[in-house]
Amino acid sequence: MCQFFFFPTRKKEKKMFKKINNYLSQDSLTFSYLPAQLKKNKSCWIIEYWCEDPITFKMRRVRIRVDKIKKRYSTLKEAQAHILKIVTYINIKLMQGWNPFQSQENEIQMFTPIEDVGKQFLEEKNRELRADSIRSYASFMKTFLNYVKTKLPRIRYISQFTKSHASKYMDYIYIDRGVAQRAYNNYLKFCRIFFNWCVSHSFISSNPFENIKSKTKPAKKRILIDKIMRDRITEYLSEHEPQMLVVCKLMYYCLLRPKEIVNLRVRDVDFVSGTIRVSESVSKNHKTRYAAMTDDVINSLEYIKNYKADYYLISRDWLPSPTKAWCTKFSRYWYNLRPILNIPEEMQLYSFRDTGIFEMLKSGVDPLSVKQHADHHSLSMTSIYSDHADPNLAHIIREKSPDF
Repeated sequence: MCQFFFFPTRKKEKKMFKKINNYLSQDSLTFSYLPAQLKKNKSCWIIEYWCEDPITFKMRRVRIRVDKIKKRYSTLKEAQAHILKIVTYINIKLMQGWNPFQSQENEIQMFTPIEDVGKQFLEEKNRELRADSIRSYASFMKTFLNYVKTKLPRIRYISQFTKSHASKYMDYIYIDRGVAQRAYNNYLKFCRIFFNWCVSHSFISSNPFENIKSKTKPAKKRILIDKIMRDRITEYLSEHEPQMLVVCKLMYYCLLRPKEIVNLRVRDVDFVSGTIRVSESVSKNHKTRYAAMTDDVINSLEYIKNYKADYYLISRDWLPSPTKAWCTKFSRYWYNLRPILNIPEEMQLYSFRDTGIFEMLKSGVDPLSVKQHADHHSLSMTSIYSDHADPNLAHIIREKSPDF
Protein backbone atom coordinates (compact mmCIF):
# COMPACT_ATOMS: atom_id res chain seq x y z
CA MET A 1 0.00 0.00 0.00
CA CYS A 2 1.34 3.40 -1.00
CA GLN A 3 1.23 6.21 1.51
CA PHE A 4 2.07 9.85 0.82
CA PHE A 5 2.93 12.28 3.55
CA PHE A 6 3.68 15.97 3.40
CA PHE A 7 4.04 18.47 6.16
CA PRO A 8 1.48 21.31 6.07
CA THR A 9 1.85 24.25 8.40
CA ARG A 10 -1.73 24.72 9.66
CA LYS A 11 -3.50 22.49 12.19
CA LYS A 12 -6.59 22.07 9.99
CA GLU A 13 -4.44 20.97 7.06
CA LYS A 14 -2.54 18.52 9.29
CA LYS A 15 -5.85 16.99 10.38
CA MET A 16 -7.01 16.73 6.79
CA PHE A 17 -3.87 14.92 5.69
CA LYS A 18 -3.98 12.61 8.68
CA LYS A 19 -7.49 11.74 7.57
CA ILE A 20 -6.31 11.16 4.00
CA ASN A 21 -3.43 8.91 5.07
CA ASN A 22 -5.64 6.92 7.44
CA TYR A 23 -8.15 6.53 4.65
CA LEU A 24 -5.49 5.24 2.24
CA SER A 25 -3.90 2.89 4.79
CA GLN A 26 -6.94 0.60 4.87
CA ASP A 27 -5.79 -2.77 3.48
CA SER A 28 -9.12 -3.64 1.92
CA LEU A 29 -9.48 -0.30 0.18
CA THR A 30 -9.43 0.01 -3.59
CA PHE A 31 -8.92 3.59 -4.65
CA SER A 32 -8.71 5.39 -7.97
CA TYR A 33 -6.05 7.95 -7.17
CA LEU A 34 -2.79 8.58 -5.35
CA PRO A 35 -2.63 11.89 -3.45
CA ALA A 36 -0.88 14.95 -4.73
CA GLN A 37 2.52 15.99 -3.49
CA LEU A 38 4.97 18.76 -4.23
CA LYS A 39 8.19 17.74 -5.96
CA LYS A 40 11.05 20.20 -6.07
CA ASN A 41 14.16 20.03 -8.21
CA LYS A 42 16.66 22.54 -9.55
CA SER A 43 14.84 23.18 -12.83
CA CYS A 44 11.22 23.40 -11.66
CA TRP A 45 8.61 22.72 -8.98
CA ILE A 46 5.85 20.26 -9.83
CA ILE A 47 2.65 19.07 -8.18
CA GLU A 48 2.26 15.41 -9.01
CA TYR A 49 -0.54 12.92 -8.42
CA TRP A 50 -2.04 9.83 -10.06
CA CYS A 51 -5.64 9.28 -11.03
CA GLU A 52 -7.57 6.56 -12.83
CA ASP A 53 -8.40 7.29 -16.48
CA PRO A 54 -12.18 6.66 -16.77
CA ILE A 55 -11.73 5.37 -20.34
CA THR A 56 -8.78 2.97 -19.99
CA PHE A 57 -9.23 2.29 -16.24
CA LYS A 58 -5.46 2.67 -15.86
CA MET A 59 -3.70 5.01 -13.48
CA ARG A 60 -2.32 8.11 -15.20
CA ARG A 61 0.12 10.57 -13.76
CA VAL A 62 -0.81 14.26 -13.59
CA ARG A 63 1.97 16.81 -13.33
CA ILE A 64 1.38 20.54 -12.86
CA ARG A 65 4.28 22.94 -13.16
CA VAL A 66 3.93 25.69 -10.58
CA ASP A 67 6.90 27.88 -11.46
CA LYS A 68 4.60 30.77 -12.39
CA ILE A 69 3.09 30.68 -8.92
CA LYS A 70 6.54 30.45 -7.32
CA LYS A 71 7.66 33.62 -9.11
CA ARG A 72 4.84 35.64 -7.54
CA TYR A 73 6.49 35.48 -4.12
CA SER A 74 9.61 37.17 -2.84
CA THR A 75 10.79 34.15 -0.82
CA LEU A 76 10.73 30.39 -1.46
CA LYS A 77 9.18 29.84 1.96
CA GLU A 78 6.14 31.96 1.06
CA ALA A 79 5.87 30.28 -2.34
CA GLN A 80 6.01 26.80 -0.80
CA ALA A 81 3.36 27.66 1.78
CA HIS A 82 1.01 28.82 -0.99
CA ILE A 83 1.66 25.80 -3.24
CA LEU A 84 1.15 23.36 -0.36
CA LYS A 85 -2.31 24.85 0.10
CA ILE A 86 -2.99 23.99 -3.54
CA VAL A 87 -1.81 20.43 -2.83
CA THR A 88 -4.24 20.29 0.09
CA TYR A 89 -7.10 21.54 -2.08
CA ILE A 90 -6.36 18.99 -4.84
CA ASN A 91 -6.35 16.12 -2.33
CA ILE A 92 -9.62 17.26 -0.81
CA LYS A 93 -11.18 17.32 -4.27
CA LEU A 94 -9.76 13.87 -5.07
CA MET A 95 -11.28 12.51 -1.84
CA GLN A 96 -14.63 13.99 -2.88
CA GLY A 97 -14.54 12.07 -6.16
CA TRP A 98 -13.15 14.70 -8.51
CA ASN A 99 -11.34 13.31 -11.55
CA PRO A 100 -9.16 15.64 -13.65
CA PHE A 101 -9.73 13.54 -16.78
CA GLN A 102 -13.46 14.20 -16.55
CA SER A 103 -13.02 17.92 -15.90
CA GLN A 104 -12.69 20.72 -18.42
CA GLU A 105 -10.97 23.00 -15.93
CA ASN A 106 -7.45 24.17 -16.66
CA GLU A 107 -5.56 23.12 -13.55
CA ILE A 108 -3.01 25.93 -13.55
CA GLN A 109 -5.75 28.51 -14.02
CA MET A 110 -8.13 27.12 -11.43
CA PHE A 111 -5.59 27.73 -8.67
CA THR A 112 -5.05 31.39 -9.48
CA PRO A 113 -5.79 33.59 -6.41
CA ILE A 114 -9.11 35.34 -6.75
CA GLU A 115 -7.48 38.79 -6.31
CA ASP A 116 -5.15 38.10 -9.25
CA VAL A 117 -8.07 37.06 -11.44
CA GLY A 118 -9.92 40.29 -10.59
CA LYS A 119 -6.83 42.36 -11.36
CA GLN A 120 -6.34 40.64 -14.72
CA PHE A 121 -10.02 41.19 -15.58
CA LEU A 122 -9.85 44.92 -14.85
CA GLU A 123 -6.59 45.32 -16.77
CA GLU A 124 -8.16 43.75 -19.85
CA LYS A 125 -11.37 45.78 -19.59
CA ASN A 126 -9.31 48.95 -19.12
CA ARG A 127 -8.30 48.63 -22.77
CA GLU A 128 -11.86 48.07 -23.95
CA LEU A 129 -14.21 50.31 -21.96
CA ARG A 130 -14.72 54.00 -21.31
CA ALA A 131 -13.34 55.64 -18.19
CA ASP A 132 -16.70 55.84 -16.40
CA SER A 133 -17.40 52.16 -17.09
CA ILE A 134 -13.96 51.24 -15.74
CA ARG A 135 -14.69 53.19 -12.55
CA SER A 136 -17.97 51.28 -12.14
CA TYR A 137 -16.28 47.92 -12.75
CA ALA A 138 -13.53 48.76 -10.26
CA SER A 139 -16.14 49.69 -7.64
CA PHE A 140 -18.11 46.47 -8.17
CA MET A 141 -14.90 44.43 -8.03
CA LYS A 142 -13.80 46.12 -4.79
CA THR A 143 -17.14 45.27 -3.16
CA PHE A 144 -16.93 41.66 -4.33
CA LEU A 145 -13.33 41.09 -3.22
CA ASN A 146 -13.96 42.74 0.16
CA TYR A 147 -16.90 40.39 0.68
CA VAL A 148 -14.81 37.33 -0.15
CA LYS A 149 -12.00 38.51 2.11
CA THR A 150 -14.20 39.25 5.12
CA LYS A 151 -17.09 36.79 4.76
CA LEU A 152 -15.35 33.89 2.99
CA PRO A 153 -11.75 33.91 4.27
CA ARG A 154 -11.22 30.27 3.26
CA ILE A 155 -11.94 31.07 -0.40
CA ARG A 156 -8.56 31.71 -2.03
CA TYR A 157 -9.12 30.58 -5.61
CA ILE A 158 -11.77 31.55 -8.12
CA SER A 159 -12.59 27.85 -8.67
CA GLN A 160 -13.70 27.57 -5.02
CA PHE A 161 -16.50 30.10 -5.48
CA THR A 162 -19.71 28.08 -5.89
CA LYS A 163 -23.37 28.69 -6.75
CA SER A 164 -24.15 28.70 -3.04
CA HIS A 165 -21.57 31.45 -2.48
CA ALA A 166 -23.02 33.42 -5.38
CA SER A 167 -26.54 33.23 -3.97
CA LYS A 168 -25.37 34.33 -0.51
CA TYR A 169 -23.38 37.20 -2.01
CA MET A 170 -26.43 38.56 -3.82
CA ASP A 171 -28.46 38.23 -0.60
CA TYR A 172 -25.73 40.25 1.12
CA ILE A 173 -25.97 42.94 -1.58
CA TYR A 174 -29.76 43.17 -1.40
CA ILE A 175 -30.42 42.66 2.31
CA ASP A 176 -27.29 43.67 4.24
CA ARG A 177 -26.34 46.59 2.00
CA GLY A 178 -29.99 47.48 1.41
CA VAL A 179 -29.64 48.43 -2.26
CA ALA A 180 -32.63 49.06 -4.53
CA GLN A 181 -33.71 46.65 -7.27
CA ARG A 182 -31.92 48.61 -9.97
CA ALA A 183 -28.62 48.60 -8.05
CA TYR A 184 -29.05 44.89 -7.25
CA ASN A 185 -29.44 44.15 -10.95
CA ASN A 186 -26.32 46.18 -11.72
CA TYR A 187 -24.29 44.14 -9.22
CA LEU A 188 -25.70 40.92 -10.67
CA LYS A 189 -24.92 42.05 -14.22
CA PHE A 190 -21.32 42.77 -13.26
CA CYS A 191 -20.89 39.37 -11.57
CA ARG A 192 -22.28 37.59 -14.63
CA ILE A 193 -19.89 39.50 -16.89
CA PHE A 194 -16.92 38.84 -14.62
CA PHE A 195 -17.58 35.11 -14.20
CA ASN A 196 -18.40 34.64 -17.90
CA TRP A 197 -14.99 36.16 -18.53
CA CYS A 198 -13.50 33.68 -16.05
CA VAL A 199 -15.15 30.82 -17.97
CA SER A 200 -13.82 32.08 -21.31
CA HIS A 201 -10.31 32.33 -19.83
CA SER A 202 -10.45 28.79 -18.37
CA PHE A 203 -10.35 29.84 -14.72
CA ILE A 204 -13.63 27.99 -14.10
CA SER A 205 -15.94 25.72 -16.09
CA SER A 206 -19.31 27.34 -15.32
CA ASN A 207 -20.74 30.64 -14.11
CA PRO A 208 -22.15 30.39 -10.54
CA PHE A 209 -24.36 33.45 -11.14
CA GLU A 210 -26.04 32.23 -14.34
CA ASN A 211 -29.27 31.00 -12.70
CA ILE A 212 -29.76 33.90 -10.30
CA LYS A 213 -32.73 35.99 -11.44
CA SER A 214 -32.80 39.76 -11.68
CA LYS A 215 -35.15 41.78 -9.48
CA THR A 216 -38.21 43.29 -11.08
CA LYS A 217 -37.52 46.95 -11.61
CA PRO A 218 -40.03 49.31 -9.98
CA ALA A 219 -41.91 51.70 -12.21
CA LYS A 220 -40.22 55.06 -12.63
CA LYS A 221 -41.53 57.63 -10.19
CA ARG A 222 -40.81 60.59 -12.45
CA ILE A 223 -43.70 62.66 -13.76
CA LEU A 224 -43.78 65.34 -16.43
CA ILE A 225 -43.19 68.99 -15.61
CA ASP A 226 -46.23 71.01 -16.61
CA LYS A 227 -46.06 74.42 -18.29
CA ILE A 228 -46.96 76.34 -15.13
CA MET A 229 -44.08 74.76 -13.20
CA ARG A 230 -41.68 75.23 -16.13
CA ASP A 231 -42.53 78.94 -16.16
CA ARG A 232 -41.91 79.23 -12.40
CA ILE A 233 -38.57 77.45 -12.73
CA THR A 234 -37.56 79.65 -15.68
CA GLU A 235 -38.43 82.85 -13.81
CA TYR A 236 -36.45 81.83 -10.72
CA LEU A 237 -33.36 80.52 -12.52
CA SER A 238 -33.21 83.48 -14.87
CA GLU A 239 -32.59 85.66 -11.85
CA HIS A 240 -30.56 83.37 -9.59
CA GLU A 241 -28.63 80.87 -11.77
CA PRO A 242 -28.93 81.33 -15.57
CA GLN A 243 -26.46 78.50 -16.30
CA MET A 244 -28.69 76.02 -14.48
CA LEU A 245 -31.51 77.20 -16.72
CA VAL A 246 -29.26 76.40 -19.71
CA VAL A 247 -28.90 72.86 -18.34
CA CYS A 248 -32.69 72.50 -18.09
CA LYS A 249 -33.16 73.77 -21.67
CA LEU A 250 -30.48 71.42 -23.02
CA MET A 251 -32.37 68.53 -21.46
CA TYR A 252 -35.82 69.74 -22.59
CA TYR A 253 -35.07 70.91 -26.14
CA CYS A 254 -31.93 68.95 -27.11
CA LEU A 255 -32.83 65.88 -25.02
CA LEU A 256 -29.30 65.69 -23.62
CA ARG A 257 -28.52 63.62 -20.55
CA PRO A 258 -26.75 65.22 -17.53
CA LYS A 259 -23.63 63.10 -18.11
CA GLU A 260 -23.51 64.28 -21.73
CA ILE A 261 -23.92 67.91 -20.71
CA VAL A 262 -21.00 67.91 -18.24
CA ASN A 263 -18.72 66.56 -20.98
CA LEU A 264 -19.67 69.17 -23.61
CA ARG A 265 -16.98 71.64 -24.68
CA VAL A 266 -17.49 75.06 -26.23
CA ARG A 267 -16.30 73.70 -29.60
CA ASP A 268 -19.12 71.14 -29.62
CA VAL A 269 -21.70 73.91 -30.08
CA ASP A 270 -22.03 74.83 -33.77
CA PHE A 271 -24.02 78.06 -34.13
CA VAL A 272 -23.86 77.87 -37.95
CA SER A 273 -25.53 74.47 -38.29
CA GLY A 274 -27.56 74.90 -35.09
CA THR A 275 -26.39 71.60 -33.60
CA ILE A 276 -24.52 70.28 -30.58
CA ARG A 277 -22.04 67.44 -31.11
CA VAL A 278 -22.24 64.64 -28.56
CA SER A 279 -19.20 62.40 -29.06
CA GLU A 280 -19.32 58.62 -28.92
CA SER A 281 -17.08 58.66 -25.84
CA VAL A 282 -19.89 60.16 -23.71
CA SER A 283 -23.01 59.15 -25.64
CA LYS A 284 -25.01 56.45 -23.88
CA ASN A 285 -25.28 54.38 -27.05
CA HIS A 286 -21.59 54.92 -27.96
CA LYS A 287 -22.39 56.72 -31.20
CA THR A 288 -21.59 60.32 -32.09
CA ARG A 289 -24.76 62.30 -32.68
CA TYR A 290 -25.73 65.89 -33.41
CA ALA A 291 -28.56 67.33 -31.32
CA ALA A 292 -30.57 70.11 -32.93
CA MET A 293 -30.82 73.43 -31.08
CA THR A 294 -33.93 75.61 -31.01
CA ASP A 295 -33.69 79.41 -31.22
CA ASP A 296 -34.26 79.56 -27.46
CA VAL A 297 -31.20 77.34 -26.84
CA ILE A 298 -29.05 79.26 -29.33
CA ASN A 299 -29.88 82.56 -27.65
CA SER A 300 -29.20 81.08 -24.21
CA LEU A 301 -25.73 79.93 -25.32
CA GLU A 302 -24.57 83.20 -26.91
CA TYR A 303 -22.34 83.92 -23.90
CA ILE A 304 -20.03 80.97 -24.62
CA LYS A 305 -18.64 82.67 -27.75
CA ASN A 306 -16.33 84.64 -25.45
CA TYR A 307 -14.59 81.48 -24.15
CA LYS A 308 -11.91 79.17 -25.53
CA ALA A 309 -13.06 76.32 -27.74
CA ASP A 310 -11.58 73.57 -25.54
CA TYR A 311 -13.24 74.84 -22.34
CA TYR A 312 -16.00 72.73 -20.81
CA LEU A 313 -19.44 74.26 -21.34
CA ILE A 314 -20.41 73.90 -17.68
CA SER A 315 -17.70 74.04 -15.01
CA ARG A 316 -17.69 73.78 -11.25
CA ASP A 317 -18.24 77.54 -11.20
CA TRP A 318 -20.97 77.21 -13.86
CA LEU A 319 -19.22 79.34 -16.51
CA PRO A 320 -16.95 77.66 -19.12
CA SER A 321 -13.50 76.70 -17.88
CA PRO A 322 -10.84 73.98 -18.31
CA THR A 323 -12.36 72.03 -15.39
CA LYS A 324 -15.71 70.34 -15.92
CA ALA A 325 -18.50 70.00 -13.39
CA TRP A 326 -19.81 66.73 -11.95
CA CYS A 327 -23.35 65.51 -12.61
CA THR A 328 -23.98 65.74 -8.87
CA LYS A 329 -23.70 69.53 -9.17
CA PHE A 330 -26.99 69.56 -11.11
CA SER A 331 -28.78 67.09 -8.84
CA ARG A 332 -27.71 68.95 -5.68
CA TYR A 333 -28.94 72.25 -7.07
CA TRP A 334 -32.26 70.66 -8.05
CA TYR A 335 -32.60 69.12 -4.58
CA ASN A 336 -32.12 72.56 -2.97
CA LEU A 337 -34.45 74.19 -5.49
CA ARG A 338 -37.32 71.81 -4.76
CA PRO A 339 -38.52 73.33 -1.44
CA ILE A 340 -38.05 76.89 -2.72
CA LEU A 341 -40.51 76.43 -5.59
CA ASN A 342 -42.59 73.63 -3.99
CA ILE A 343 -41.58 71.20 -6.74
CA PRO A 344 -43.16 67.75 -6.16
CA GLU A 345 -40.71 64.94 -5.41
CA GLU A 346 -41.83 63.06 -8.52
CA MET A 347 -40.69 65.99 -10.69
CA GLN A 348 -37.00 65.20 -11.00
CA LEU A 349 -34.33 66.98 -12.98
CA TYR A 350 -34.41 64.17 -15.57
CA SER A 351 -38.12 64.95 -15.99
CA PHE A 352 -37.11 67.80 -18.31
CA ARG A 353 -35.88 65.24 -20.83
CA ASP A 354 -39.02 63.09 -20.35
CA THR A 355 -41.21 66.15 -20.80
CA GLY A 356 -39.31 67.24 -23.92
CA ILE A 357 -39.81 63.85 -25.56
CA PHE A 358 -43.50 63.78 -24.61
CA GLU A 359 -44.16 67.31 -25.91
CA MET A 360 -42.42 66.54 -29.22
CA LEU A 361 -44.55 63.44 -29.78
CA LYS A 362 -47.67 65.34 -28.73
CA SER A 363 -46.92 68.22 -31.12
CA GLY A 364 -46.75 65.87 -34.09
CA VAL A 365 -43.02 65.22 -34.54
CA ASP A 366 -42.77 61.73 -36.05
CA PRO A 367 -41.54 59.03 -33.63
CA LEU A 368 -38.52 58.12 -35.77
CA SER A 369 -37.19 61.69 -35.61
CA VAL A 370 -37.81 61.82 -31.85
CA LYS A 371 -36.00 58.47 -31.48
CA GLN A 372 -32.94 59.81 -33.28
CA HIS A 373 -33.01 63.11 -31.40
CA ALA A 374 -33.37 61.35 -28.03
CA ASP A 375 -30.63 58.82 -28.87
CA HIS A 376 -32.87 55.85 -28.15
CA HIS A 377 -31.73 52.44 -29.37
CA SER A 378 -35.23 51.49 -30.54
CA LEU A 379 -38.65 52.95 -31.34
CA SER A 380 -40.17 50.87 -28.54
CA MET A 381 -38.16 52.91 -26.06
CA THR A 382 -39.48 56.15 -27.57
CA SER A 383 -43.07 54.89 -27.54
CA ILE A 384 -42.89 54.43 -23.76
CA TYR A 385 -42.95 58.21 -23.35
CA SER A 386 -46.30 58.45 -25.10
CA ASP A 387 -47.80 56.62 -22.10
CA HIS A 388 -46.99 59.46 -19.71
CA ALA A 389 -50.02 61.11 -18.17
CA ASP A 390 -50.47 64.56 -19.69
CA PRO A 391 -50.66 67.08 -16.81
CA ASN A 392 -52.99 69.21 -18.96
CA LEU A 393 -55.24 66.31 -19.94
CA ALA A 394 -58.26 67.46 -17.92
CA HIS A 395 -58.10 70.95 -19.42
CA ILE A 396 -57.75 69.52 -22.95
CA ILE A 397 -60.75 67.22 -22.49
CA ARG A 398 -62.92 70.08 -21.22
CA GLU A 399 -61.96 72.32 -24.12
CA LYS A 400 -62.05 69.77 -26.95
CA SER A 401 -64.94 67.46 -25.99
CA PRO A 402 -67.90 67.66 -28.41
CA ASP A 403 -71.37 68.56 -27.18
CA PHE A 404 -73.66 65.75 -26.00
